[in-house]
Amino acid sequence: MDTVEVRNPRTQTLLYTLEEYSDEQVAAVYERARKAAAVLRKMTVRERLIEIGKLKRYLLAEREAVVTKVCEETGKSRMDATLAEIFSTLETIDFYARHAERILADAKAPTPLALWPKKSKIYYEPLGVVLVIAPWNYPFVLGFQPTLCALIAGNAVILKPSSYTPLKGLYEEMITKSGFLSDAIQPVYGSRKTGHKLIEAKPARIHFTGSVEAGRKIMAQAAQHLIPVELELGGKDPMLVFNDAHLERATDGALWGGFVNSGQTCTSVERLYIQEGIYEPFVAMLKAKAEKISTLSTFGDRADEGDLMMGCMTTDFQIKTVEEQLADARERGATIVTGGSREPNTYRIAPTIVANVDGTMRVQTEETFGPVMTISKFRTEEEAVAMANDSQFGLSASVWSDDLARADRVARALVTGNVSINNVLATQGNSGLPFGGIKDSGFGRYKAAPGLHGFSNIKSIMVDKSSTASELNWYPYSKKKYKFFSKLLDAMFGGGALSLLRMMYWGTRLKVYAKRHRL
Repeated sequence: MDTVEVRNPRTQTLLYTLEEYSDEQVAAVYERARKAAAVLRKMTVRERLIEIGKLKRYLLAEREAVVTKVCEETGKSRMDATLAEIFSTLETIDFYARHAERILADAKAPTPLALWPKKSKIYYEPLGVVLVIAPWNYPFVLGFQPTLCALIAGNAVILKPSSYTPLKGLYEEMITKSGFLSDAIQPVYGSRKTGHKLIEAKPARIHFTGSVEAGRKIMAQAAQHLIPVELELGGKDPMLVFNDAHLERATDGALWGGFVNSGQTCTSVERLYIQEGIYEPFVAMLKAKAEKISTLSTFGDRADEGDLMMGCMTTDFQIKTVEEQLADARERGATIVTGGSREPNTYRIAPTIVANVDGTMRVQTEETFGPVMTISKFRTEEEAVAMANDSQFGLSASVWSDDLARADRVARALVTGNVSINNVLATQGNSGLPFGGIKDSGFGRYKAAPGLHGFSNIKSIMVDKSSTASELNWYPYSKKKYKFFSKLLDAMFGGGALSLLRMMYWGTRLKVYAKRHRL
């Protein structure tokens, strides 16, 4: 049987191996999931939230152990892991504890006067078994947050982690020790081979977070079975800084936004656009601070003590991508302001800033997904917007200006799914905001209300009281009925002061006619 090796990216120590799932094992997983889905479907939203509360208490109590495992498999710092993987997860749980019952409650819908006295409603019901495919850069939170949405909406979840950072054993221990509902979450380990089998087993919905290339393949396979897919893909996020922005704060934001998790964040700041009036001092301050981050970062044994400023990269293939983009930029005349190299015999790349870039360079157009940002100057607001929108991606962006009216105007003009004003990556910190992108960054939204509705069968209900009368639009048709209907249509949509009276008149004529002329 095929196996997959999982290694510590800091030390390259072999942690464990994974075996691919067989067809029989996948079938057994789905059978258990369907039984759990039937249980979840009968539970109230409050009862599901009580179950989720068990997971919250476990995470709060055992967070250091969870963080240690995440750091061991990803190479990120403890602060990065705690902030993104633990804090964000707990905040999402608390948000839904307060709002999920309202979001998933049966809703009244408006009914047009022509359909009076009927009543309209919307029900949000579970889909069944959902497949969540998680990425390697944030292996816990980007798998667990969509899983939470699916569970609260009443679905069982099969969770396929990345084979690079599978966190094997973490979910099993969390579920067992917390007393969470059996088989409601089932982790399945392996490479894309196992992922392919999981899709072929036909889940009710797929939520995928990962690369554009992998997203296209998953969408193509899902299309063969008409499985709905939500894709959270890559980004090439711009940061627009105007002359009136606070220089110190903006450079601090750029550094964290670009280098947190070693730049391995789908919403990392990868393109900096600075207005020409502050360009030179901005670059100088950014360079000095980036180099300070590099000297403050430690590597090796001390990293486990939590004092690692910026962790290492996680996978060798992503390091290759970063190094190839930097080599291409150098060949085409770009300037490496600082960084640009890898620490020998490690997965650590120094914080890197690249200037004098253009649209022919891979580092400016392709997702880098490493601790690298490009920096360019602009003159006008219109030019900044055009430069930011000149990308195949549309995931997130930030706008920096003391003029909040201008900042809002620019935010509206940016073709993207999320915008932070005078901050970076801030929209992801609020579970009340839906998250997702457009263009090659994918489609669909999770978190907030759309995060629950996206994992629901949204069922429309029309209620008509029991009656002996025939509907106006039912058979039989006739020339006279058509005439009355045409008059009613003119009255309803033609406007005018007497339109309501005319509608009532012709509606009554049509109703009387329909009552007298039945099949």
